Amino acid sequence: MQTKPPSYLIGQLAKAAAVKTDTVRFYEKSGLLPRTERTAAAYRVYDKTALKRLLFIKQAQSLGFSLDEIKRILSLRGQGTETCRCVIGIAEATLSETGQKLRELQEFHDRLKHALAAWKQSAARRRKCPAEFCDLIEGSASKVTPAQRPTLPKQPSPGLCKRFS
Repeated sequence: MQTKPPSYLIGQLAKAAAVKTDTVRFYEKSGLLPRTERTAAAYRVYDKTALKRLLFIKQAQSLGFSLDEIKRILSLRGQGTETCRCVIGIAEATLSETGQKLRELQEFHDRLKHALAAWKQSAARRRKCPAEFCDLIEGSASKVTPAQRPTLPKQPSPGLCKRFS
């Protein structure tokens, strides 16, 4: 008696991979997961290979690979050393980009730290600092070119900003 390999409905697959069902649908639509068979009731049915691939995608993302890069890697699957060379090349490029972003963020950190120290000294001499706050930013921003501005981290919560108004 032969047992049927395990199969997953989309919710079960998503839960097993710790993603949302919308993520599974998106990956399927974008070609990262192959289209799967459907039941008579039109439910998607996935096998263990789909779970393995979904976990691979998540692991690759955690290492910094973009979905386009992951798609390229998956398309090379089974080509032996070519796949490995491609992964190494993509990883080297990602590492280089990450290093550049880190340098930009360090420069941003240093500029902001210097500006903040100057603002605190200026605020200590003035009584109406909140009204002049925008002038402080505008004065500092003119020294930085748009190319020097890194992508900023998430904005602080609104509650944090209320402390200063």
